[in-house]
Amino acid sequence: MRIFLLNGNKVDGRIYPLSEKERNYIKNVLRIKEGAVFKAKDHKENLYDALLDKNDTLILEESFDNSNYFDAMPSYSGDFVKIYIYQCICKGKKNAQITRQLQEAGATQLTFIESSLVQQKEIDIHEMNRLETIRNEAVQQSGAKLCHLFFNVPFSKAIDEAKGLKIILHQGKRKKSENILTLLENNTDADEISVFIGSEGGFTDEECQSAENAGFHPVILNTNILRAETAGIYMMGAIQSIKNR
Repeated sequence: MRIFLLNGNKVDGRIYPLSEKERNYIKNVLRIKEGAVFKAKDHKENLYDALLDKNDTLILEESFDNSNYFDAMPSYSGDFVKIYIYQCICKGKKNAQITRQLQEAGATQLTFIESSLVQQKEIDIHEMNRLETIRNEAVQQSGAKLCHLFFNVPFSKAIDEAKGLKIILHQGKRKKSENILTLLENNTDADEISVFIGSEGGFTDEECQSAENAGFHPVILNTNILRAETAGIYMMGAIQSIKNR
């Protein structure tokens, strides 16, 4: 474990009561013993030394020396570019895979959006809670900053909310199609990038045109045809590699 993620709603002063699930995770999965001190952080990236006391609560002390518990990772020698992924809702377990991969890779935000060709129209409350749990577990495994999750945002609203350099991936040639390497090399000052990724059926021509009218750059990847659940992690790797050269 790199770091234990605290529930942001429960951090109140120095005493942090553990839920049954958190207690089981710390004691039975991580095998942390009573009296042990380990590292924790809240949802605002505040860091703590956490002591597991005999009452199954944590005693928190703000931590200033973080050199001894983070592995040597680029994310802690300098921030990654902020990448906002707008992923059309996929079927079944694919949304869980997408959430885990993008959290571990360091996405700033993951927004699940509704578009014309999605086969699963919305994510229900039960699934939202499950995806947040998966996100939290990925934070603890990877040490990455918390990826903010949003659900069931209509395509048109997402288009209006997108920040920075705006990209939409599409499955067919369009007149204004650009290569991702050339696009990023021509926008070296971009420190925020929004990427729109379709579901299994991709985007309609009307959606692509709507995005282009709003200032989006249509990008077709020069690779094999990627699954919906693969495109996001591919783009994270490509953008981070190009921007951090």
